[in-house]
Amino acid sequence: MSKRSLDCKYPFIFLLSAVIATNGFFSKVSAQSISAPDTTDSVAATVKNQDFPQWGYYTVRRDFRKCASPLCGGFFIKQINQKATPCIDGVFRSECYVSAIDWSSLKVGPSQLAKIQNDDGSRLILRGSIVPVEFPAFGEFGNLRVKEAFLAATSTPPKGTFVALKNNGIVCITTPCFSTDKLVLNQPNISQVASIDLSQTGATSKQIEAATREIFGKGLITVGRTEVVGNLDPTKRDTKFVATQFYLRVEPN
Repeated sequence: MSKRSLDCKYPFIFLLSAVIATNGFFSKVSAQSISAPDTTDSVAATVKNQDFPQWGYYTVRRDFRKCASPLCGGFFIKQINQKATPCIDGVFRSECYVSAIDWSSLKVGPSQLAKIQNDDGSRLILRGSIVPVEFPAFGEFGNLRVKEAFLAATSTPPKGTFVALKNNGIVCITTPCFSTDKLVLNQPNISQVASIDLSQTGATSKQIEAATREIFGKGLITVGRTEVVGNLDPTKRDTKFVATQFYLRVEPN
Protein backbone atom coordinates (compact mmCIF):
# COMPACT_ATOMS: atom_id res chain seq x y z
CA MET A 1 0.00 0.00 0.00
CA SER A 2 1.38 3.41 -1.00
CA LYS A 3 2.18 5.77 1.81
CA ARG A 4 0.41 8.57 -0.10
CA SER A 5 -2.65 6.77 -1.24
CA LEU A 6 -4.69 4.41 0.85
CA ASP A 7 -6.47 1.87 -1.37
CA CYS A 8 -8.44 -1.15 -0.40
CA LYS A 9 -6.41 -4.34 -0.35
CA TYR A 10 -8.62 -6.72 1.59
CA PRO A 11 -10.91 -9.40 0.24
CA PHE A 12 -15.19 -9.67 -0.24
CA ILE A 13 -17.45 -6.94 -1.71
CA PHE A 14 -20.45 -5.64 0.25
CA LEU A 15 -22.68 -2.68 0.75
CA LEU A 16 -23.55 -1.42 4.23
CA SER A 17 -26.93 -0.26 5.43
CA ALA A 18 -26.69 2.70 7.79
CA VAL A 19 -28.70 2.88 10.96
CA ILE A 20 -28.44 6.46 12.17
CA ALA A 21 -29.43 7.52 15.68
CA THR A 22 -29.67 11.27 16.22
CA ASN A 23 -29.76 12.46 19.85
CA GLY A 24 -28.42 16.01 19.84
CA PHE A 25 -24.78 16.89 19.45
CA PHE A 26 -23.47 13.55 20.68
CA SER A 27 -25.58 11.11 18.68
CA LYS A 28 -23.68 8.22 17.12
CA VAL A 29 -23.89 6.29 13.92
CA SER A 30 -24.06 2.50 13.77
CA ALA A 31 -23.42 0.65 10.51
CA GLN A 32 -24.41 -2.97 9.96
CA SER A 33 -23.79 -5.26 7.05
CA ILE A 34 -26.34 -6.49 4.54
CA SER A 35 -26.00 -8.69 1.51
CA ALA A 36 -24.13 -7.32 -1.49
CA PRO A 37 -25.57 -6.62 -4.94
CA ASP A 38 -25.27 -9.40 -7.49
CA THR A 39 -21.61 -9.74 -8.45
CA THR A 40 -19.64 -12.82 -9.32
CA ASP A 41 -16.95 -12.06 -6.75
CA SER A 42 -18.99 -11.23 -3.65
CA VAL A 43 -19.00 -13.62 -0.70
CA ALA A 44 -20.95 -13.17 2.53
CA ALA A 45 -19.08 -12.05 5.63
CA THR A 46 -19.85 -10.41 8.94
CA VAL A 47 -19.15 -6.73 9.46
CA LYS A 48 -18.64 -5.55 13.02
CA ASN A 49 -20.88 -2.77 14.31
CA GLN A 50 -19.06 0.50 14.88
CA ASP A 51 -19.72 3.81 16.56
CA PHE A 52 -18.35 7.23 15.68
CA PRO A 53 -19.55 10.51 17.27
CA GLN A 54 -20.89 12.31 14.20
CA TRP A 55 -22.13 15.53 15.83
CA GLY A 56 -20.77 18.53 17.74
CA TYR A 57 -17.76 19.58 15.62
CA TYR A 58 -16.67 23.23 15.54
CA THR A 59 -14.06 25.46 14.01
CA VAL A 60 -12.88 28.32 16.21
CA ARG A 61 -11.33 31.76 15.87
CA ARG A 62 -10.16 34.09 18.59
CA ASP A 63 -12.00 37.30 19.44
CA PHE A 64 -9.45 40.11 19.41
CA ARG A 65 -11.90 42.87 20.29
CA LYS A 66 -10.80 44.99 23.23
CA CYS A 67 -13.45 45.33 25.91
CA ALA A 68 -14.26 43.89 29.31
CA SER A 69 -14.48 40.12 29.66
CA PRO A 70 -16.80 38.25 29.20
CA LEU A 71 -18.20 40.68 26.62
CA CYS A 72 -15.06 40.36 24.47
CA GLY A 73 -11.90 38.32 24.32
CA GLY A 74 -13.49 34.90 23.95
CA PHE A 75 -13.96 32.89 20.76
CA PHE A 76 -16.22 32.71 17.76
CA ILE A 77 -17.21 29.15 16.96
CA LYS A 78 -18.95 27.64 13.94
CA GLN A 79 -20.47 24.23 13.32
CA ILE A 80 -18.67 22.41 10.51
CA ASN A 81 -20.69 21.76 7.32
CA GLN A 82 -23.52 24.05 8.51
CA LYS A 83 -24.54 27.50 7.25
CA ALA A 84 -25.83 28.53 10.68
CA THR A 85 -24.92 27.54 14.25
CA PRO A 86 -27.38 27.47 17.20
CA CYS A 87 -26.11 29.84 19.90
CA ILE A 88 -26.77 29.85 23.64
CA ASP A 89 -29.78 32.20 23.24
CA GLY A 90 -31.44 29.84 20.76
CA VAL A 91 -30.71 32.05 17.75
CA PHE A 92 -29.00 30.54 14.70
CA ARG A 93 -26.08 32.65 13.48
CA SER A 94 -23.18 32.26 11.07
CA GLU A 95 -20.95 32.11 14.18
CA CYS A 96 -21.59 31.99 17.92
CA TYR A 97 -19.62 33.98 20.48
CA VAL A 98 -18.50 32.04 23.57
CA SER A 99 -16.78 33.73 26.48
CA ALA A 100 -14.33 30.86 27.03
CA ILE A 101 -13.42 27.30 26.10
CA ASP A 102 -13.74 24.73 28.88
CA TRP A 103 -10.92 22.18 28.50
CA SER A 104 -11.63 20.28 31.73
CA SER A 105 -13.24 17.30 29.94
CA LEU A 106 -10.37 16.94 27.47
CA LYS A 107 -8.15 14.19 28.83
CA VAL A 108 -4.75 15.26 27.48
CA GLY A 109 -1.45 16.14 29.09
CA PRO A 110 -0.17 19.67 29.78
CA SER A 111 2.10 19.76 26.72
CA GLN A 112 -0.68 18.72 24.32
CA LEU A 113 -3.10 21.19 25.92
CA ALA A 114 -0.59 24.02 25.58
CA LYS A 115 -0.12 23.16 21.89
CA ILE A 116 -3.86 23.36 21.30
CA GLN A 117 -4.34 26.56 23.28
CA ASN A 118 -1.47 28.28 21.46
CA ASP A 119 -2.99 27.55 18.05
CA ASP A 120 -4.77 30.53 16.50
CA GLY A 121 -7.68 28.27 15.61
CA SER A 122 -6.94 27.99 11.89
CA ARG A 123 -5.74 24.37 12.24
CA LEU A 124 -8.06 23.29 15.04
CA ILE A 125 -11.31 21.31 15.17
CA LEU A 126 -13.06 20.82 18.49
CA ARG A 127 -15.85 18.39 19.37
CA GLY A 128 -18.02 19.56 22.22
CA SER A 129 -21.17 21.41 23.23
CA ILE A 130 -22.13 24.94 24.21
CA VAL A 131 -23.03 25.23 27.90
CA PRO A 132 -24.47 28.28 29.72
CA VAL A 133 -22.39 30.20 32.25
CA GLU A 134 -23.82 33.01 34.39
CA PHE A 135 -21.76 36.15 34.97
CA PRO A 136 -23.01 38.54 37.68
CA ALA A 137 -23.85 41.96 36.20
CA PHE A 138 -23.31 40.65 32.66
CA GLY A 139 -25.86 37.87 32.31
CA GLU A 140 -25.57 34.48 30.64
CA PHE A 141 -22.91 33.56 28.12
CA GLY A 142 -21.99 30.34 26.40
CA ASN A 143 -18.83 28.34 26.94
CA LEU A 144 -17.63 25.58 24.63
CA ARG A 145 -17.07 22.42 26.67
CA VAL A 146 -14.56 20.30 24.72
CA LYS A 147 -14.62 16.50 24.47
CA GLU A 148 -12.04 15.98 21.71
CA ALA A 149 -9.52 18.11 19.81
CA PHE A 150 -8.02 17.58 16.35
CA LEU A 151 -5.10 19.38 14.70
CA ALA A 152 -4.57 19.76 10.94
CA ALA A 153 -1.60 17.85 9.58
CA THR A 154 -0.39 20.81 7.50
CA SER A 155 -1.13 24.48 6.85
CA THR A 156 -2.86 23.65 3.55
CA PRO A 157 -6.29 25.36 3.49
CA PRO A 158 -9.11 22.80 3.79
CA LYS A 159 -11.44 22.64 0.78
CA GLY A 160 -14.54 20.47 0.48
CA THR A 161 -16.77 18.59 2.88
CA PHE A 162 -15.62 17.66 6.38
CA VAL A 163 -16.07 13.93 6.98
CA ALA A 164 -14.89 11.10 9.17
CA LEU A 165 -13.38 8.04 7.46
CA LYS A 166 -13.46 4.76 9.36
CA ASN A 167 -12.76 1.18 8.32
CA ASN A 168 -15.99 -0.81 8.55
CA GLY A 169 -14.50 -4.30 8.72
CA ILE A 170 -15.48 -5.41 5.21
CA VAL A 171 -12.93 -7.61 3.42
CA CYS A 172 -12.95 -8.39 -0.30
CA ILE A 173 -11.42 -10.77 -2.79
CA THR A 174 -11.35 -8.14 -5.55
CA THR A 175 -11.41 -4.37 -6.06
CA PRO A 176 -13.11 -2.00 -5.66
CA CYS A 177 -13.80 -2.79 -2.02
CA PHE A 178 -16.10 -0.45 -0.10
CA SER A 179 -14.41 -1.03 3.23
CA THR A 180 -14.43 2.57 4.53
CA ASP A 181 -17.45 4.39 5.95
CA LYS A 182 -17.67 8.09 5.11
CA LEU A 183 -19.62 10.01 7.76
CA VAL A 184 -20.40 13.68 7.06
CA LEU A 185 -19.75 15.68 10.24
CA ASN A 186 -22.78 17.39 11.84
CA GLN A 187 -25.11 15.79 9.29
CA PRO A 188 -27.04 12.47 9.23
CA ASN A 189 -25.21 11.27 6.14
CA ILE A 190 -23.24 8.04 5.82
CA SER A 191 -21.94 6.24 2.74
CA GLN A 192 -18.98 4.09 1.74
CA VAL A 193 -15.83 4.66 -0.32
CA ALA A 194 -13.47 2.12 -1.81
CA SER A 195 -10.23 4.13 -1.75
CA ILE A 196 -8.69 7.24 -0.18
CA ASP A 197 -6.14 9.67 -1.62
CA LEU A 198 -4.18 11.73 0.94
CA SER A 199 -1.47 12.85 -1.48
CA GLN A 200 -2.88 16.36 -2.04
CA THR A 201 -2.65 17.36 1.63
CA GLY A 202 1.09 18.01 1.63
CA ALA A 203 1.48 15.73 4.66
CA THR A 204 4.65 13.78 5.39
CA SER A 205 4.87 10.00 5.12
CA LYS A 206 4.84 9.77 8.92
CA GLN A 207 1.67 11.86 9.12
CA ILE A 208 -0.04 9.76 6.44
CA GLU A 209 0.90 6.60 8.34
CA ALA A 210 -0.70 8.12 11.46
CA ALA A 211 -3.80 9.00 9.42
CA THR A 212 -4.02 5.42 8.15
CA ARG A 213 -3.91 4.12 11.72
CA GLU A 214 -6.75 6.50 12.60
CA ILE A 215 -8.89 5.15 9.74
CA PHE A 216 -8.42 1.61 11.05
CA GLY A 217 -8.83 2.82 14.64
CA LYS A 218 -11.16 5.51 16.01
CA GLY A 219 -11.68 7.20 12.64
CA LEU A 220 -9.96 10.03 10.76
CA ILE A 221 -11.39 13.52 10.29
CA THR A 222 -10.60 14.82 6.82
CA VAL A 223 -11.95 17.29 4.29
CA GLY A 224 -12.18 16.91 0.54
CA ARG A 225 -14.38 15.54 -2.23
CA THR A 226 -15.72 12.20 -3.41
CA GLU A 227 -14.92 11.08 -6.95
CA VAL A 228 -16.27 8.17 -8.98
CA VAL A 229 -13.48 6.46 -10.88
CA GLY A 230 -14.83 5.13 -14.15
CA ASN A 231 -14.49 1.54 -15.29
CA LEU A 232 -15.73 -0.35 -18.33
CA ASP A 233 -17.52 -2.68 -15.96
CA PRO A 234 -20.19 -0.55 -14.16
CA THR A 235 -20.23 -2.99 -11.23
CA LYS A 236 -16.55 -2.27 -10.54
CA ARG A 237 -16.52 1.53 -10.34
CA ASP A 238 -14.29 2.85 -7.58
CA THR A 239 -15.62 5.58 -5.28
CA LYS A 240 -12.60 7.52 -4.04
CA PHE A 241 -12.32 10.24 -1.37
CA VAL A 242 -9.67 12.81 -2.32
CA ALA A 243 -8.52 14.76 0.75
CA THR A 244 -7.25 18.34 0.80
CA GLN A 245 -6.50 18.21 4.56
CA PHE A 246 -6.82 15.81 7.48
CA TYR A 247 -6.87 16.28 11.23
CA LEU A 248 -5.12 14.04 13.74
CA ARG A 249 -6.73 13.45 17.11
CA VAL A 250 -4.86 14.92 20.09
CA GLU A 251 -4.23 11.94 22.34
CA PRO A 252 -2.98 11.76 25.95
CA ASN A 253 0.75 11.16 26.38
